[in-house]
Amino acid sequence: MLKKIQTPLASLFSLLLLIVLFVFSLTPVQAQDSSGKTQTPASADEGIALGPARFELEMPPGSETTVVVNLDYHTSRANAQPYRLVASLNDWDINQKGELGFYKAGTQPNSATPWIIYSPAEVTAQPNQTHSIRVTVSVPKDATPGDHLAALIIEQRADTIKLNRNARQMVMRFRMAAMFYIIVPQATRRGTLANLQATIDARGIVITPTLKNEGNSVVRPISSIKVIDASGHLVAELPESETLPLLGGTTLSRPFVIEKTLAPGVYTVKYRVDFQDGSKTTEGVTDLIVKDSNASKAAAARSAQ
Repeated sequence: MLKKIQTPLASLFSLLLLIVLFVFSLTPVQAQDSSGKTQTPASADEGIALGPARFELEMPPGSETTVVVNLDYHTSRANAQPYRLVASLNDWDINQKGELGFYKAGTQPNSATPWIIYSPAEVTAQPNQTHSIRVTVSVPKDATPGDHLAALIIEQRADTIKLNRNARQMVMRFRMAAMFYIIVPQATRRGTLANLQATIDARGIVITPTLKNEGNSVVRPISSIKVIDASGHLVAELPESETLPLLGGTTLSRPFVIEKTLAPGVYTVKYRVDFQDGSKTTEGVTDLIVKDSNASKAAAARSAQ
């Protein structure tokens, strides 16, 4: 039987999820990373993997589907202990700075958490076994077009964390997430380049495009950058790569940094972006003016590192 549980959780942690609780320790610890896998300090061959980490389900109003999230606990240690894990739901989004935020289930306008039930709600992960969580999504008949978001959170039960009150300890707790995009037709994707800025600071060349998605469904832009001097020579570049997802109806202004010192002069910055929304590639062009003071400050900062 599928059980629906909605548990309030603390918000805002980095992709996928990692919350580390520090208490000084003299005992062995296990560390978890944000890629959906946990690793012990002693061995890179040990960890808990969550997968798939992302679901994109195109579902019309009134439809239902079931998917499976797998927890894989792999280890080579003979004395490895099981993990007691608990599942819950969160809303989530990505803000204008590119930061991933998590919120209480059902509090965001495009939340899909009310549509989701899952089972089991708790799992005891045994070493070198895969455990499955079944997730059923039921889209209501009056669902609005576009993306509806949810996250299935997996974390350790608090009562499995053992603290020795008479010893200095460091305890690391992990949380992982499977991200859900429920895409209700008629989904639209309209990416635009709203602004482009280029500056010099202690980090190097900083290019900040402002991207907008005027549609109701996520786009995943692919972008590249070239910096050209006054004589037409390429002096710096970032190769083509996929940027952060640009959710429907949102704006993203996240800087790219090229760690390079430029001589004083006037440069041309070209930023190309393919929003993968069916439109042509967009190119933005802006000037970058490097003064003597900027160049010397950047060079000093980089040499200090």
